[in-house]
Amino acid sequence: MALVDIGLLLVGLVLVFFGAALSVYAVSLLGFLIGAGGGYVLAPTVLGAFGAQGLVGFAVAVIVGGLLGAALSYVALSFATAIPSFVVGAYIGLYVITPVFTEGGLIRYLVAVVAGIAGAVLGFTLTKFALVFITSFVGAALASGAVTVANLTAARDAFSPEPILFDPLATTPLVGFEVPLFGVLFVLGILSQVGLFQLGWVAKIATVLPGVGSVVGDDE
Repeated sequence: MALVDIGLLLVGLVLVFFGAALSVYAVSLLGFLIGAGGGYVLAPTVLGAFGAQGLVGFAVAVIVGGLLGAALSYVALSFATAIPSFVVGAYIGLYVITPVFTEGGLIRYLVAVVAGIAGAVLGFTLTKFALVFITSFVGAALASGAVTVANLTAARDAFSPEPILFDPLATTPLVGFEVPLFGVLFVLGILSQVGLFQLGWVAKIATVLPGVGSVVGDDE
């Protein structure tokens, strides 16, 4: 699992600093990660329903889930940014916005839904900027270690999303200091990706990777 965690860390760094610039590739990668994660968590339940088990069946469930997520993301690019935008918006509403106004209760779920809807609207209408935000968020979660294979395994065993939920404002011990690692990577990701667009690097990337403009536009 250590190699998988290292792989997730590297993927996270790519998403943090180059996510939106990679456009359709980043969307497909996000879809694959979400699908593979879902396959990993649901594999025991799905395989059990079909009377199957073993490492091969488990691996197939993860790969099929990842490929399905990537395919759906590629086919519906606008919705592919709107759906993660809803999830990220709801997450921020639940863990960042509501603590400012309330200590808990059902109202926090209402705020989460409203924030999620707002995120989905922005993701659908402002695809480029939403993709910068989403890839920075997901990438920072992976690169900071906020979400690991161990978290996914715990979610699978408990059959609950609770183990993969994390506090975006939490700090991480780093070189003797408590650093809000997720927040730092998230902010750096947004700033660096906006810089790629402003400095014209996305147009240069498009000359190497065809299809980049299909999500972020060709006007850079």
